[in-house]
Amino acid sequence: MTFVEIFKNHKELQKRQALSTEQIKKVTTEFDTSPDLKQYNAITVYCGGSLGRGEVGKNSDLDLFILSNKRKSDEYRLDTLRLLSEIIRINSKLGFPEFSNDGQYLQVYSFPDMLTALGSPRDDNENLFTVRMLLILESKSVFNDTLYSQYIKDTLGHYFRGSRGRASFRPLFLLNDLLRYWRTVCLNYELIRDDPKKPWRKKNINLKFSRMLTVFGTVLPIIAKPTTEIEFLIDLVKCPPMERLARGLDILGDSTLEAEFRLFLSHYEKFLATKENMHKTPPISDAELDRIMREPATAFSGFLLKCLTHDNINQDFVKYLIL
Repeated sequence: MTFVEIFKNHKELQKRQALSTEQIKKVTTEFDTSPDLKQYNAITVYCGGSLGRGEVGKNSDLDLFILSNKRKSDEYRLDTLRLLSEIIRINSKLGFPEFSNDGQYLQVYSFPDMLTALGSPRDDNENLFTVRMLLILESKSVFNDTLYSQYIKDTLGHYFRGSRGRASFRPLFLLNDLLRYWRTVCLNYELIRDDPKKPWRKKNINLKFSRMLTVFGTVLPIIAKPTTEIEFLIDLVKCPPMERLARGLDILGDSTLEAEFRLFLSHYEKFLATKENMHKTPPISDAELDRIMREPATAFSGFLLKCLTHDNINQDFVKYLIL
């Protein structure tokens, strides 16, 4: 049995995948049938978060991101306000929680500006870096799938523009941004851990499981099978993060990792179930959360480290992850 098959035979995680697919279909239907959105053929909308990763739970919200094929300077404010108003209405109709941080990230981002700003100070200042990373790490289209697919291809093509058939090409630009994103989310956690108004416990547990998996589950197949073929990456990002990791393990071809991978899947399901229970009243105490999740979190990161430093990986890539 392949590692991908082991993942696809995990009953609880596959239930979440099925529920996520069902939820995305509902959201997509609402967007596609909205008469107020028919005029917006220059945008695509995708969801991130638990829906984008295919692991939705009872309390999951709708993390939406909007990409336009227009420059920011060419957008009309009233058109944007009408668009956002309709999206807020759809979110409310479907019964999702209100958009987080008072809708701070619910805005229209320019895809042309995103590519132009890649690597510049604007990349961080205008939140374009995060939107780009979520596009290729944990996204599912809910509106205008054709444009969404083109944006993924164009984004990955930008990272691979130096390959041009060179056998010596290495996707270090992409790897650098993936590692940069991981370090960014780690720094963001440090900013809120002492703020009593911020949900730092949830952020911390997400960091140790879903964030770590999303980044390094993508890194593994990239370094396990260095490629100059962009099609490999396009196909890879269509998969949920756990399946990407499983694909990387299949590339490594080490069957001795099977038992540990099954336990890894169980740890991840425990994390997802525990995160759902954090919404209960009274909430789980810090001490109880630490007792429940300390050992699984240690084992979870330990398995990822073992995979990323496997002897079957070119050691130049292992060195690059560190230095």
